[in-house]
Amino acid sequence: MSVQTTTPPEGWTPPACAALSQSLQEPLCGTAPRVSGWLLIEQPGPWGRDRLRQSRLDPVLGDALAARCADAGVRPALIRTRQRRDLAAGRHVYLARPGRADGWAERLLVREYRELLDLDLTVDAPPGLGDRLDATESLFLVCTHGKKDACCASFGRPVVTGLGHRGGRVWESTHVGGDRFAATMVCLPSGIYYGRVTGEAAEHIVAEHDRGRLVLEHYRGRCTDDPVLQFAEHTVRAERSLLGLDDVIPLSAVPRQDGDTDVLVRHPGGTDRVRVRTTRAEPRLTACSAGVVDSPDRFEAAPPVRLSGS
Repeated sequence: MSVQTTTPPEGWTPPACAALSQSLQEPLCGTAPRVSGWLLIEQPGPWGRDRLRQSRLDPVLGDALAARCADAGVRPALIRTRQRRDLAAGRHVYLARPGRADGWAERLLVREYRELLDLDLTVDAPPGLGDRLDATESLFLVCTHGKKDACCASFGRPVVTGLGHRGGRVWESTHVGGDRFAATMVCLPSGIYYGRVTGEAAEHIVAEHDRGRLVLEHYRGRCTDDPVLQFAEHTVRAERSLLGLDDVIPLSAVPRQDGDTDVLVRHPGGTDRVRVRTTRAEPRLTACSAGVVDSPDRFEAAPPVRLSGS
């Protein structure tokens, strides 16, 4: 990956990274980052660019949390709601393992910041720290982290306002990955990522998710899978018109001698093989606030080949 920070000429205003991505018709599928675990911490008020060290948390606590999350392979995120809340009774904290059948999330209240350092961040199995969320309590995170990237706040805030609190299921969040696809939404514990979400699309996404279906138009992939697997899954879903959350499961990826990748994908009708080619896109701005120029991966796939099933 080629990443560099640019210094624009005086008086030059770069295009917003989200608008540029959309104008280039950059595909959404295959762009969800890999995340094996999440630690969500309710923290009202302004968030700085460094979420754990510049968001009115004690810097020593922030350093310790960052180290613990890194050691456990867990992604920390701050969350907040537009509703007024008295935090004297405690702030909401969620620990989640994203996944299909093995995904889970637990909710607990924390009264003192130091309690965060005592949490068991192991996500191999539910630690039993708090209440286990059931299937009707999926969380929806919408990135509004403007100090990280202005696009996230500009596109994310209207989405959160339109959705409302939904009984504690919708939260503003710090950076989740993919600024240029703002507004971005993450569904937990499924680990499903959406991009270019509008207020109208968000309503549809939440309603369909609660019915056990996803919205392919805005689907980026699952954070449990590598990008090439995400792209192959999307290819099969589009080809077979399969929208059930767990209808399509990528099984394996095998590199070919010609540089392409053969991905096996299971679905209700059998197993398909998808041949995926990975190339590099032309360099472009991928994040506004840092002036990051990158050449993202670009995927192409041949039509799926049925290996088994009817």
